[in-house]
Amino acid sequence: VNGPASSGGTIATTGRYGAGCYRRSTSFYEDFSSPGLFDLTGQSLSMLYTGAGYLVLPGISPWISPGPSAVPLALTDDSDTSVALAFPFLTNTGVVSSLQVCSNGFVSTGIGNGTAFNPDIGTMLNNPDTGFYCWHDFNPGTSGSGQVFFEQVGTIAVVTFNGVWDFGGTSAADANTFQMQFDCATGNVSMVWQTMSANGGTGFLFGYSPGGSSLDPGATDLSVQLGNLFTLSNR
Repeated sequence: VNGPASSGGTIATTGRYGAGCYRRSTSFYEDFSSPGLFDLTGQSLSMLYTGAGYLVLPGISPWISPGPSAVPLALTDDSDTSVALAFPFLTNTGVVSSLQVCSNGFVSTGIGNGTAFNPDIGTMLNNPDTGFYCWHDFNPGTSGSGQVFFEQVGTIAVVTFNGVWDFGGTSAADANTFQMQFDCATGNVSMVWQTMSANGGTGFLFGYSPGGSSLDPGATDLSVQLGNLFTLSNR
């Protein structure tokens, strides 16, 4: 700013006012640092695709029990596999024809998110592919463990962790049962939890993040927030 120092005027300055749309996060998560803190058992959450992002609200889709067409996926410790969709699925970042299912509790729209067993917020927020996470160190390859199933029920693609044990699990007390539902007709996503283990060597990281770098919104207490609505924008 140029001007006479003796003018007596006030030099213009800038200051922050609010967050601004450019500071809006496109992700959300809750970090349970130890498995015993996971408090979403028996609850559900739905993400309604709006065309410009998601409206997140308490679950509107019930549990879908694996039926005769449910296929067990050949997943072992720290592994993933691709499942083909009967219909194209519209995500927040584009249309996909398949999903990548990781044995450690997350489903991605591509192969770039890896198979890491240790939940990490920074990794989730910067993974290259869109991901839906209930991230924990599971091992469906353990003898006695339940399996991960995939099936199409109408337009809904369903990924079910059906009694899958924690890594190092030795009994049914280590089993986890939850599912993710991807509605190819609407782009909506629902997550439904039945019973979850309080054991295992890692905590749980539950959340969603689109592909690419995403602003960290801070953790959300979802067991409280599920009584409300919140929105996620594409940008």
